[in-house]
Amino acid sequence: MPARSIASGSITFGLVSIPVSLFPATNSKTVHFRQLHGKDNSRIQQRVHCIAEDKDIDRSELVRGYEVEKDRFVTFTEEEIKALETRGDHTIDISEFLPMSELDPVYYDGSYLLGCEPTAAKAYHLLAEAMSKAKRVGLAKIIMRNEEHLAVIRPYDGGLMLHTMYYGDEIRSFKDIDHAPGAPVKDSELNLAERLINDLTEKKFLPDKFKDTYREKVIAAAEEKMAGREITEAAPQVRRGNVIDLMGALKESLKKRGVALGEDNGKPAEREAASEPESKPVRAKARARARRSAS
Repeated sequence: MPARSIASGSITFGLVSIPVSLFPATNSKTVHFRQLHGKDNSRIQQRVHCIAEDKDIDRSELVRGYEVEKDRFVTFTEEEIKALETRGDHTIDISEFLPMSELDPVYYDGSYLLGCEPTAAKAYHLLAEAMSKAKRVGLAKIIMRNEEHLAVIRPYDGGLMLHTMYYGDEIRSFKDIDHAPGAPVKDSELNLAERLINDLTEKKFLPDKFKDTYREKVIAAAEEKMAGREITEAAPQVRRGNVIDLMGALKESLKKRGVALGEDNGKPAEREAASEPESKPVRAKARARARRSAS
């Protein structure tokens, strides 16, 4: 089944305009459970209940309210909300370009593929290739569902992708979270941690290597139940304790990966051997050669 566009518009930068269509770039496959009546496994109905009058009310009696402070609301009619909604011509106006490395992924929200009509293909691919070569992304504003969003456009898989973004005041800071910023780190510990990171480093991200094991287990269990078989319970995973000996944990991690270590806090064995002083027999031979040369 071909993908369906959810919106259309035009990318503009300078005097260039490129008609595009937006398509969802992701399709979540997270497992969802529905609430049922345990007696007969039938669906339940969510009712709207008024706390003050302690009774169910009809949805036609609902109004929308904005909480200005704890338990204090101002109400808005549908007409008032519509008047506040952003109106626009669905132009995705790139206001500036940035190096890819300057934009932290924490700002990314939704992801959308940008398609184009054959008549706009040349301008579309010109922009994609120019951005890819320059390693730049474009910051823009886009109107979706009558709301204005900050967005970033970047080259992706031979085309262009758009991400809606969080605004700066929506990003939380570590200032409000205890993360022990003054914890000391020893050079020997840092050396081992870097070696472990390097040993675990891959050249390329291969998403097909990773599977949603929880979803797979739920689907398998549901099929077992449908077939009338009992579900076999998997053995519980051994829970890891807190790391007390950090150096020991790092060394053991490297050892399990087949990385040879020396005795002085993780120095490679071969490098350590090369740095050891010469043995007595070797030194004796060297002195004998020196005496013969002198005579």
